[in-house]
Amino acid sequence: MVEKWLRNSLLVFMTIMVVNTCVFTQCNTSYNQSQSLKIANYDIEVHLDHKGKSASCIQKLNWKNTSPDTLRELRFYMYMNAFKDLKSTYLKNTRKMFGQDLKNRNKKEWGHIEVTQAVDRNGNDLVQNQEYIQPNDGNALDETVLSIPLEMPLLPGEVIELDMNFDVKLPRTIVRSGYGPRDFFLFVHWFPQVCVYELKVDGNWGWNSHQFMPGTEFFSDFGDYNVEIYASDHLVIGGSGCKTFSGKVLGTIGEQLVRFQAHDLIDFGWVAYPEYETYTSTYGDTDIEILMVPEHCAFADRYLKAIEQSLEYLEKHVGKYPYPKITVVDPPTHTLNSGFMEYPMMITGATAYGIPRSVRSVESLVIHEFTHMYFMASLASNEKEEAWLDEGFVTYFEDRILDHYYGNQSSLFDVLGARSGNAQQSRNEYVSMENPNLGKIARPGWEFDGGFKPLIYAKTATAFKTMERIIGIDIMDEIIKTYFERHKFTHPKEADLRKIIKEVLEKNTSNFESDKYLDQVLHATSSINFKMVDINNSTKTIEAIREGNFEIGTEVLIMFRDGSSKTVNWKGSEKYFKYNFSSSKEVISAHIDPEQKIYLDLNLNNNSITLDPNKKPLYKYAAKLGHWLQAVSQWTSFMM
Repeated sequence: MVEKWLRNSLLVFMTIMVVNTCVFTQCNTSYNQSQSLKIANYDIEVHLDHKGKSASCIQKLNWKNTSPDTLRELRFYMYMNAFKDLKSTYLKNTRKMFGQDLKNRNKKEWGHIEVTQAVDRNGNDLVQNQEYIQPNDGNALDETVLSIPLEMPLLPGEVIELDMNFDVKLPRTIVRSGYGPRDFFLFVHWFPQVCVYELKVDGNWGWNSHQFMPGTEFFSDFGDYNVEIYASDHLVIGGSGCKTFSGKVLGTIGEQLVRFQAHDLIDFGWVAYPEYETYTSTYGDTDIEILMVPEHCAFADRYLKAIEQSLEYLEKHVGKYPYPKITVVDPPTHTLNSGFMEYPMMITGATAYGIPRSVRSVESLVIHEFTHMYFMASLASNEKEEAWLDEGFVTYFEDRILDHYYGNQSSLFDVLGARSGNAQQSRNEYVSMENPNLGKIARPGWEFDGGFKPLIYAKTATAFKTMERIIGIDIMDEIIKTYFERHKFTHPKEADLRKIIKEVLEKNTSNFESDKYLDQVLHATSSINFKMVDINNSTKTIEAIREGNFEIGTEVLIMFRDGSSKTVNWKGSEKYFKYNFSSSKEVISAHIDPEQKIYLDLNLNNNSITLDPNKKPLYKYAAKLGHWLQAVSQWTSFMM
């Protein structure tokens, strides 16, 4: 196995070892253990029935009321019930998903979760009064949010402890959580998790307890996790956190115990599969674990290199990676729809046999998901209500990292002379929308009816790239570093980011109007298309137009026949540009935004006119070819 890994690895200087069946203290569990308020803490004991595709679990919850309110209930996410049937809000309008016919699914292939006991310190079992609630849509058949009334009011600052029992049945994987052939199991969104009781924008405190809705993901409080998993010893098990013990259970036949410990996480996920080959490495202070299926082992070095590049770049431009480990899970081909996703300290990749090194869809996916360890796992913004706040930053840094290491013209693919950078492709995903004005970015995920990825991921990343090019990358990095250091292990909102942007811009005496810019990017459907219209040497005029309602200033570079040039400012408030030149020199070309700072511009190819027929741009045809190749090469990125 080691020889196979080394044979495929470009990083032969790294020490790689195959993990054996007994592991003690896989990574440094004594890392900074006081990075968050630790509001929600979980000790979970899992007994996996791999034949029944289910688990019986014991959970000890320790939850603190950090609000000024007296609480009389706890609310829990019960997201496995989204896959209980087609009556859940998540699936009720769905008949097929990722090629699966859900309408005729076997009853045994659905999943569910049920709390069977919740005992408080006084011995009261609270489940007798529990009820499912539907705060979003009133769908009485949706069971993804559970309310458990308390026997005794929970006062401000008090801690409640509940001893809970719950049973969870995995579905045959529809998306992410579930089981696949040959005993593949992915447990995510799998346990009763307390919702967030928070200070709302209107100044009042209340539960943030959304049902499992399309276009929504994480929002939960930080805490410590101690998880024990009892399972058949034919399974290889990985998960969030540090593996502190793995070995056979004394007095049993064929049973193993795996323990995990993690501090300051908002969630915990784990995976089991008998065919995994485990590779480990260390980069700086970070332990890297890669779980590869045998048919994909040739990609292990690509996964590793992508993680190392991400760590190096993000620690330089954002901040120190706050955890001691990252686990990368490669899903088997038969259950590929469990991949393409991030969880605290664990990500799922995806690949397919034959993807060449010159097509870096594997690297872009791994880099994207790892960057979520900063924007989601540490900066735990509300992915349900403000998905752009993590996905936008993640895509922006995915672009930066790929372009930094592989070139901004060829980082994503370079095949037979056709090439594209990652940032180029993110921009292209947005500007090639049939309707770029489809809707605003700043809205909850469930309000999208199309355009989610092009707007939330691509447009937001392209807007950040535009901002970076206007204010400079050093100031952009200072904004992001300040944002990370000030708000890591909290739940930042748009207002927190805006405040830091204005603070850093003022410190650097920048006149960039950030509020106006972000209002147009996030809260409007505005787009922008600069277009050069005419050069007339007879009337000595140059004309251009700004199509769309997005107001932003730029420059026009004018080139004369004698080789001289002149740069003229175009105010953002002016829709039309008309420049009268008095010089007797002949103008041969004019170019709007010559440095391409306004990356949000829908069409960069119509920004210039030249009267020299030998210099008309031809690269627009290459751009079309690049877009086609990208559609083919990134066929696996549909869920990222």
